[in-house]
Amino acid sequence: MRLDSRAWRNLGAAGAAWFLLIALALTGWFVVVVPLRADILDNDLMHIYISATIGRQHGWNHIYSLALEQDLFSKLRPHALFNDGAWNDAAPPYAWIIAPLTLFSPATAVAIWLAISLLALAACWWIAAPGDGTSRALWLLGALAWYPVLYGLSLVQPDLVMALVIAAAWRLSDSGRPYLAGVVLGLSVIKPQLVLVLPLVLLSAGRWRIVLPWAAIGATLVVLSVAVLGTDGLNDYRITLAHQSQMANNRYFTLAYLLGSGALSYLGPAIVVIVAGVGAYLNRHAGYTRLFTLGVVASMLAAAYWHLQDFTVLVVAAWLFWRDHPPAWQRAWLLVVVVGGEFAWGITPLPVLIGVAGWLAFLVAPRITVPKPAPAPV
Repeated sequence: MRLDSRAWRNLGAAGAAWFLLIALALTGWFVVVVPLRADILDNDLMHIYISATIGRQHGWNHIYSLALEQDLFSKLRPHALFNDGAWNDAAPPYAWIIAPLTLFSPATAVAIWLAISLLALAACWWIAAPGDGTSRALWLLGALAWYPVLYGLSLVQPDLVMALVIAAAWRLSDSGRPYLAGVVLGLSVIKPQLVLVLPLVLLSAGRWRIVLPWAAIGATLVVLSVAVLGTDGLNDYRITLAHQSQMANNRYFTLAYLLGSGALSYLGPAIVVIVAGVGAYLNRHAGYTRLFTLGVVASMLAAAYWHLQDFTVLVVAAWLFWRDHPPAWQRAWLLVVVVGGEFAWGITPLPVLIGVAGWLAFLVAPRITVPKPAPAPV
């Protein structure tokens, strides 16, 4: 019996689903389940949890006190070594957001945040994933099976929450509610480096109505953070940030991998920002789908602080990119990003950086729309 094209598509979808399920089960077990079962407190959320606990007990101006951090760390994890990898370098508002979780035990807080992260992924998929039916389900499986996503879950990172923030802001923008979209993007203070170039992209494209409330919320939180931290707290935070900026692993997945740690490592991101701004202006008549994708992709290449789990936000960028109906060869190029991110530890960040750079080039170049020929006169 000869199969028609629809049957072949269904067979291919079933094969892809089984492959992704097996990849998710195997990778998820070894990357997420095994480490968390071994020590559920060995993750990045604990750094924020400790600072938030210090804020509640000693005052919010002490959340970056290394002495207090080490003291509480030693009580929670007496057999672990407190080093610079355990310092909290997140912005103060993230600790404020996590503060309610300090009412629970550390292990319960981890479980709650993991549940929030998975719900955020599901909501992000519901909002932004393209297609329908089986193909849409494959996008969710693919996201869950991707190593950077699973690695972020193992570290109990906020990247999936950030992906939801981006997806929700895009949806609100696309539905004609730019001011509300800007308010939602104010939540990006959780991890601002993931969307650092997006405001410039939106401004360059003339979409200032989104940026205005976003900037107002950001400025308010900066002023509030300065007021709460005070002189001593700001000095503690400055010391932490200065030290973290010198750590090679914080820049391993950035352009610094190619350009070194000197002046070129700052020139490269600056060029990316300029290119993204020019590209946004050239695409100023494009929809929000393309502009948000451009902003997220450019933020990755312009970042001076990036880790493997941060590639998680490229999931929502890929979904939005697909929605913009790019040519098939550009969609195929995303495989370079997927494979590069999946095996980045083993094959170095070079392939994924090349993949993202090519992706940015596609987005900067304005879409060429071929006009339909006029109907022949009757």
